[in-house]
Amino acid sequence: MKSSFFFTLLLLASMSNFAQIFESSAVTDNTFVTSSFINDNEGWLADNNAMLFHTKNAGLTWDSISVSKNFVKLDFADALIGYGISSDGGAYKTTDGSYTWTYLYLPGNISKVLYFLDSKNGFIGGYQMIFKTTDGDTTWETINTEDVSFSDFYFTSSLIGIAVVNDDAANNRCVWRTIDGGSSWKNVCNATDYLMNAVWFTNENTGWAAGYCDRGGIMEPSILNTIDGGQTWNIAYGNWPVDSKGEAFSDIRFRNEKEGYAISRFAYDVYTTDGGASWNLIHDSETLGLSPLYGVYKTLDGYNNLYLSGENGNVAMWK
Repeated sequence: MKSSFFFTLLLLASMSNFAQIFESSAVTDNTFVTSSFINDNEGWLADNNAMLFHTKNAGLTWDSISVSKNFVKLDFADALIGYGISSDGGAYKTTDGSYTWTYLYLPGNISKVLYFLDSKNGFIGGYQMIFKTTDGDTTWETINTEDVSFSDFYFTSSLIGIAVVNDDAANNRCVWRTIDGGSSWKNVCNATDYLMNAVWFTNENTGWAAGYCDRGGIMEPSILNTIDGGQTWNIAYGNWPVDSKGEAFSDIRFRNEKEGYAISRFAYDVYTTDGGASWNLIHDSETLGLSPLYGVYKTLDGYNNLYLSGENGNVAMWK
């Protein structure tokens, strides 16, 4: 009972600090589904009603753009060139900052996975394969991924990248690494029953992967960590002190080497202010009231500023 009491005090103290670090605002009445920021000030949000919202001043003002399609994934390389995947499975490219979009013809069916290193070099996920371009969209190379489907990418250089896997076929192959710009991949993690949705690096050596561990058919939200550029991975957090209700982390980002945030599918977010040495839970009904956003629809983006967006057109910024 005594240890539980002190845990409660620590949790409430951390949540009190948490409530002060986010600034929230309402942009629309619709639900935000995906986002892409190219720096701390400029980014795009896509809602579930075929609208994009664009800011150049860190969310002080937003311009709305009707695009006639519902995007479920966005990735902008710069202020003009961006890529998107729509809810009907189409891939698109814009060259005018999101006002017009051109359909991309790929050599196979695609998933909701999209990652561009710059305006020309990038990847779009497929089923047990990925499609790579080095010229922006004119040609696509098909790369087989050994019967697993990648769920997210992060490149620390033009050659070295990490891909994570949320695929039942993966089992103990949830993290993959490339040293040749994505033309070939090697499994680098043997954590059994861990499946990852997202990956993020704070520098060329330190990285984080977020997803879940399958504990007998029940999902437990979990985080993996590397300190050698993705060559080896360890379980950073996985045995949670409260009931996680079968949730999984869907994304993770750090705004610097100390402060990071991981979002869950519904209401089990965590954040750290000490470089992942400890994680603060946002879970129960009392502490959820302090959270700037919770609900099944959430997206996490940004760099030194982190942006949370989701239901009812809310945007919260940690700066």
